[in-house]
Amino acid sequence: MRFIRCCAAILMTLSAGGIAHAQADFPNKPIRLVIGFPPGGPTDIIGRAMAQKMPQVTGQQMIVDNRGGANGIVGAEVVAKSPPDGYTVYFATMGVLLSPIILPKMSFDLRHDFAPISLVATVPMVLVVHPSLPVKNAKELVALAKARPGHVAYSSSGNASMGNLSMESFKLAAGIDILHVPYKGAAPSVLSLVGGEVQAAILALPPLLPQIRAGKVRALAVTTSKRSLALPDVPTIAEVGFPQARADNWFGALVPAATPKDIVARLHGAFEKSLNVPDTKEYLASQGAEVIASQPHQFAAFLRDEFSKWEKVIRKTGIRAD
Repeated sequence: MRFIRCCAAILMTLSAGGIAHAQADFPNKPIRLVIGFPPGGPTDIIGRAMAQKMPQVTGQQMIVDNRGGANGIVGAEVVAKSPPDGYTVYFATMGVLLSPIILPKMSFDLRHDFAPISLVATVPMVLVVHPSLPVKNAKELVALAKARPGHVAYSSSGNASMGNLSMESFKLAAGIDILHVPYKGAAPSVLSLVGGEVQAAILALPPLLPQIRAGKVRALAVTTSKRSLALPDVPTIAEVGFPQARADNWFGALVPAATPKDIVARLHGAFEKSLNVPDTKEYLASQGAEVIASQPHQFAAFLRDEFSKWEKVIRKTGIRAD
């Protein structure tokens, strides 16, 4: 028995030493960034821009792994089941944070089962319509929707996505009835609007910007508290009379909760440096994004506040899972 205990103690010591060495040497292989949406949407655009600069900071590649499905939940589950070693990172947005409200039997909760690394960026949501809709501003859209309830349909990237939440918040503020048509991701949601399958949407700015500039969709308002530098002539949602519908789309990085704190700290430092590379900041600004790079504890507090805010909207509107 003494021999067995001695061997066990030696193995535990060697294992602990190996873990410590792995942490000290982190990262010594490529890091996987799991994005829970298909390519082409705002989460993918922001995530890839940051990932491309990571080799300059860490000396290792950051490989983007698109795992679309269930409004980001499929990708989150991949990360939740991954080893907590810092080599698998989840690039999150609002939908997964709020999923426990509409899916009570979910196997994880972003607030408790993940360790925040950093809030990466925020981007405006934009209220847009198809050019065929005879409205030039948000008040005319509201008037049309009131005159013809259920006539206008809007697209989103899925139930409880930021586009769905933002439009439902706008509907509450304006007292209108607009039909919801969910899609599997922002890119198909934008295409449905451009193609005239739906007449309206509130979507994140990056995938909308080329369509707005080409005149394929008409921008009526941004949902942020101040105008976007990328769309300086488009008023805020408060300026058009609906301050209650203010909303920011955000993107942040997290790892499994059991990830050692020193690895979380190293990842935060790498994210912060990659986001502060000048051409990265310039590119993200051109997409209408504002770089944040918050501390992990600040991101954790932000997640709690966002959950509380949008839980009220979900309860009032009865938003359900796909």
